[in-house]
Amino acid sequence: MRPPLRSPWVWLPPATTLALLALLLATGGNQPVFLALNHAGHAVPPLLWLHLTMFGDGAVALALVLPCIRRLPHCFWAALAAAIFAALWTQLTKQFIDLPRPLAALPVDQFYQAGPAYRRVSFPSGHAAAAFAIAGIWVMGVENKRLLRALALVLATLVGLSRIMVGVHWPVDVLWGMLGGWLGAGVGLALHGRWGWRSSGVAGLLAGLVLAAVAASLLVSRHIGIPDVLPAQRLVGCVCLLWGGREMARMWPQLRRRRRSARSPPQAREPQVKEGIDG
Repeated sequence: MRPPLRSPWVWLPPATTLALLALLLATGGNQPVFLALNHAGHAVPPLLWLHLTMFGDGAVALALVLPCIRRLPHCFWAALAAAIFAALWTQLTKQFIDLPRPLAALPVDQFYQAGPAYRRVSFPSGHAAAAFAIAGIWVMGVENKRLLRALALVLATLVGLSRIMVGVHWPVDVLWGMLGGWLGAGVGLALHGRWGWRSSGVAGLLAGLVLAAVAASLLVSRHIGIPDVLPAQRLVGCVCLLWGGREMARMWPQLRRRRRSARSPPQAREPQVKEGIDG
């Protein structure tokens, strides 16, 4: 499906993001807002922000797509296209803008920092881009479920904020990442609306196997670099692997029928029309 551009669900999030980004740049409020949010955020346990930031990890985000492969193929394919767009958005930006991370720009005793001690290429936030790519697919690609769409938007916003709370990104990094993820979701849905890819074919099965491998990697990987979230990371990987594997197994009979139909002679596939008898 193609996102309905007139819907506030489509244009309001990126418009708000751009407005906030412009406000920060115009007022020079990037660092003060970072410090204010970083300090205020720890009125809640830091472990909450660490788990929220885990959901912006690229591997975790891709694993969460796998269970959609059979029931929501448009979300499945759109999410894969959005992931490519968001990755290009963040990596190309990082090639041209090497903004130092908070840890390299501020005394370490002025803010809370957790996880890997990154110091370079802060702009933009890949976690925010991944979170908003997945949320954008749900918000723009699923109709008549306002509560689900609102929940996806809130969770993605919290994931973006978590990058500030753990002290690894500035607000401008998060906002630019949010914008890239949202645009990626729109592009992915538009591409699926144009080409109508199906997940019940060989290409869908191969894509599913790749995401299953990503989900399986979460069971053993320590790439996130935050030991406190390892149990949750492994739980997400296990659930997505089992759920996605079940959905792929249910697709297999349909794939076999399609292959048999493709191999059969044309005459065998054409329905026989019985001649009527006048009387």
